[in-house]
Amino acid sequence: MILQDSRFLNLLRRQAGPEGRKLALACLGAGVTQGLTVFSVLSGIDELSGDGVEFHTFLLFLLCLYAFYRLFHYITERAATLALSGVMDMRIRLAAKLRGVPMEHFGRMRAERIQTLLLDGQEMVVEAARMLMAAVANSIMMVVAVGRMFVTTFSGACVVLLIMAAGLAIFLWIVHSVNDLMQPARRAEMDFSADLGDLQGGFQHLKLHLGKTVDLFQRWLLPGLKRAFEARNATEKRHALGISFFAVFTLLTLGVMLFCMPRLLSLDAKSVTTLLVLVMFCLSPMMSLVSFMPMMGKVEVGLGDLEALERELDEAMEPCEAGRVAAQWDAPDLTPPPFESLRLRDARFEYHDESGGPVFSITVSEFELKRGEIVFLCGGNGAGKTTFMRMLCGLYAAQSGEFTVNGAPLADFGLEAYRNLFSIVPSDFHLFRRALGLRGSPERASELLGLMRLTGKVEILADGSFSTRNLSAGQRKRLALACALLEDRSVCLFDEVAADFDPEFRRYFYEEMLPMLRDQGKTILAVSHDDRYFACADRVLHMADGTFTPVGSNA
Repeated sequence: MILQDSRFLNLLRRQAGPEGRKLALACLGAGVTQGLTVFSVLSGIDELSGDGVEFHTFLLFLLCLYAFYRLFHYITERAATLALSGVMDMRIRLAAKLRGVPMEHFGRMRAERIQTLLLDGQEMVVEAARMLMAAVANSIMMVVAVGRMFVTTFSGACVVLLIMAAGLAIFLWIVHSVNDLMQPARRAEMDFSADLGDLQGGFQHLKLHLGKTVDLFQRWLLPGLKRAFEARNATEKRHALGISFFAVFTLLTLGVMLFCMPRLLSLDAKSVTTLLVLVMFCLSPMMSLVSFMPMMGKVEVGLGDLEALERELDEAMEPCEAGRVAAQWDAPDLTPPPFESLRLRDARFEYHDESGGPVFSITVSEFELKRGEIVFLCGGNGAGKTTFMRMLCGLYAAQSGEFTVNGAPLADFGLEAYRNLFSIVPSDFHLFRRALGLRGSPERASELLGLMRLTGKVEILADGSFSTRNLSAGQRKRLALACALLEDRSVCLFDEVAADFDPEFRRYFYEEMLPMLRDQGKTILAVSHDDRYFACADRVLHMADGTFTPVGSNA
């Protein structure tokens, strides 16, 4: 691995900034003071053959030990803090960019991959930063120790260096082979995690249908587990080979020095003893390098996956939101123009598969929506109703067509301001942990909860969080509807909102709530199959195969 290309080292450099020089000097100081501590031990060993260890030698040992502790503590603590800060910054940056991609691209992304990349691996990066500082300081100490070896015996030091260099080269070759195995192992683990996500997300279907459970486990989970195990096991076996080799290598080095070097190089006992002590102090730091290298390989793979995700998000990002993404959405909300009418002409949106081929499209020759209207949209599954609704509000970018608001082209307002005209409650709505982007007062929130018949069941607290989300499916949908109305937008888009309502609340929703919202100046477009309530709408449109035609009017 070329150091200047290391994602991990570049991450630490960026986070350290000007402090990087201070950290480098502290690493140098920690290595030198660690080496001086070893020298004081050697001096003490020499003095034992005379009148005993001198006080000044003991004092030198304590001073060097204290200095080493302070410097080592500083570099390991700061490195961990910098690594943690870097990973957290990367996560929030990716989260901001994720919000900036078009919805159709987001729909093609694997949710479990995003979840894994944004949440996993933080502790490993932090631990690798600590180990890196320790490895650097220990390496400097080893250089100091090797210098002492040359002072003691030049020939002996050369032999020791040759042995250690050969061992390190073999070990690095093993580490490189471990890194080559990590990427396929990680892919296999992510595939297995995706299938585990199906177990959680589709629990009720699996609980009800034994055949689906058997299919998931026998065709996917168990084979996926086997592939993940085999790929990871191959990595760990090679890793174990490196650890075992180095453990034997350390003992072999000591054996060669003790049994072979005195005769081959005619070294006296004092020189051999000094070399043995220095090598033993060097072998322990080398073991930290042995542990650090595989971990750094895993960290490089993880950071590489994050960088690949960031490149994908950068390429897909909507230009109109790039500035807000860079500011991590620290910007005031946009106020859309007062809504009077909306018109689409010759609008077309087309889904594409991964190879770019068309899958499904909708075409709208002409559509108009006026302030204070209630419009119902009906049609069979796959007719394009949800796609049309998403194109209408700007979630899907039409490949062609003319959009006008109050008679002016969309370009006069901008896509972001245009989107702010709409509140949406989709069929697959997500109930956030707290109410976001609310414009209404606490009194208005209480009023809407009352209209949704949720008084006494849930409250919106002062910080926007909900007193509980332990609600039935219908109650959760009604709470989502209340939050959408609290946004106080001009146009309300409801996609099968009434599907989870009980019969009484469904009647109330159509016959009382929607007319009340219309009287307040709201414009409503609702996907609905409740034909018994179609009379509540000003217009009913029918969609089939991506196009729609009006089927009636009560205006």
